[in-house]
Amino acid sequence: MRKFLLLILIIVSYLLFDLLKISHNADHSLFYVKNTSLYETVRKDGSFGSSIIFFIIDHIEAIKNKIQTGEYAIHYGDSAFSLLDSMLSRSVVIRKLTIPEGYTVQMIVELLNKNPLLCGDIKTIPNEASLFPSTYFYKFGDSRESLIIKMQTEMEKIIKKLQQKNLTNLTIEQIIILASIIEKETGVNSERKIISSVFHNRLSKNMRLQSDPTVIYALSNGYGKIENKLTRKDLRYQSPFNTYRSSGLPPTAICCPGKASLEAAIAPADTDFLYFVADKNQESHLFSKDYNEHKKNIENIKTKH
Repeated sequence: MRKFLLLILIIVSYLLFDLLKISHNADHSLFYVKNTSLYETVRKDGSFGSSIIFFIIDHIEAIKNKIQTGEYAIHYGDSAFSLLDSMLSRSVVIRKLTIPEGYTVQMIVELLNKNPLLCGDIKTIPNEASLFPSTYFYKFGDSRESLIIKMQTEMEKIIKKLQQKNLTNLTIEQIIILASIIEKETGVNSERKIISSVFHNRLSKNMRLQSDPTVIYALSNGYGKIENKLTRKDLRYQSPFNTYRSSGLPPTAICCPGKASLEAAIAPADTDFLYFVADKNQESHLFSKDYNEHKKNIENIKTKH
């Protein structure tokens, strides 16, 4: 009996020692996919050597079934017990994905497809500007489609609020299109409403918007980026998106606008401006009320460089 108790004591001591093994590896994470060997997963990771406790758990279905597929963090100094506790409490790593304002739907889909932690295909490419650029949280194994749905839901919430605030003569669909152009024209928050006023003024006078980003969208087949700078020949490119050739707004948005651009589109500044040109040194724009003043601004910029 004493020998048996001694044997039990030795086994328990060994398992306790096994659980208290400390990781001396740099901070990292471990991926566990349900129904694979927990012991092999931990052994290949190498943080705790060949920790036999995970082999035992592999053969206790009642315990193993409580561990979900996921990504678990391992920090320097963590024990095998702390990893096991994370797994049993389902404390998976939560990651974040930031969608920059001004990304096109194609760019967002590409970003999601390149993320190896996500799974599944995006069933249908969403409409342009139907995804709201923001920061979204996800975990290993989440579907790409689920993130698309989150972005669409967020955009729908924003649109509902915009409809209540819209006092312009544009429809909400037109507001979104205009906001997408504003988004691509400037990254300076203080300029958004002024640029919005230029486009609203032009629309009211039946002037073409003559926005470079709409040409880029046309040339890139909706991707939103081109390798080279626009040329005069590019400005003659035949497309309903080219606002140098086509009057009014483009047929759809040209990117996914952020909240600031959407708000600028429904509440433009009160100005008489009809033109603007980028002042590269200040990363801002010079605004003018007529073409002669606009030409002077262009010349002034050229003499600075």
